[in-house]
Amino acid sequence: MPVAGLVETLRTVKDDSEIAAIEHAIRLTDKAFEFILGKVKPGVSERELAWEIEKYIRTHGGDGLAFESIVATGATTAMPHYEPQDREVQKGDFVLFDMGAKVAHYCADLTRTVVVGRATAEQKKIYKIVLEAQERAIRNLRAGLTSKQADAPARETIAKAGYKKNFGHGTGHGLGLDVHEGPRLSPLGKDRLQAGNVVTIEPGIYLPGWGGVRIEDVAVIEEKGCRVLTRAPKKKLIEL
Repeated sequence: MPVAGLVETLRTVKDDSEIAAIEHAIRLTDKAFEFILGKVKPGVSERELAWEIEKYIRTHGGDGLAFESIVATGATTAMPHYEPQDREVQKGDFVLFDMGAKVAHYCADLTRTVVVGRATAEQKKIYKIVLEAQERAIRNLRAGLTSKQADAPARETIAKAGYKKNFGHGTGHGLGLDVHEGPRLSPLGKDRLQAGNVVTIEPGIYLPGWGGVRIEDVAVIEEKGCRVLTRAPKKKLIEL
């Protein structure tokens, strides 16, 4: 009897205690995001902001980070897997935070993009497109979808707006003991969503040399929809 991948497959469906543990990690991550907004100002470096996130999580009940925080600023927000550097925040910059606490072995994952100062019309436009794409994907999520079907609404929204080539990764992934688990929400995905899956929804638009926007939430799949677990604000582009 083939058993390759059996444990990984079983892990994709979470029981109530696992979902509660993930929610605990998410609540801490939401609070860390609220905290870090107060530290963003011109002259502070990406590395300093990343360190502030880690300190907050470790001193407020977290076991540590679910993954190394991404803090990108300015044009570097167009790099989805960026590592914080010594670049200092400048007025007018996008600042992208991709962060997550680990609590009781379970992971959180949250991405928000904010702007320092008043946002330009172009920044607001790109943010609005990504938010609409993400919200469409969330409204569509439910048990029984293939991961390709789960990916499609966000991808179609971004493509319709003219940015098809600027969204080069999957819409989301499973989350649990590891920050990246099955199911994978992507155009090539063959997984089928089940009630109890916990997934991220994180579309983005990335414009090299200019910057990018990504918005990420975590949701638990239910039979007739999903329940979003993350609560950090996103309805309007935050201007700091």
